[in-house]
Amino acid sequence: MSYVDDTGQPDGTVTGLTQTTACAEGGDSGGSFITSAGQAQGVLSGGSGSCKGRQGRTGGGNSYYTPINSILSAYALTLRTSP
Repeated sequence: MSYVDDTGQPDGTVTGLTQTTACAEGGDSGGSFITSAGQAQGVLSGGSGSCKGRQGRTGGGNSYYTPINSILSAYALTLRTSP
């Protein structure tokens, strides 16, 4: 995924993200990506498309998540869960 600055100029590229077809809009960044089994997968980093309409028709898009293990490792954190 590539980023642009406020003037539309390239601002960098991020690799290693998980791509999903989950709907995400502005303000959703930092949200969690958790499986139906309750397993943490990552944190929302950005997206493309629109949540308006049905996927593949008038809306939909892609969401990109930073994997949880790389975040935990970068900050020397341990994820603790409760039953």
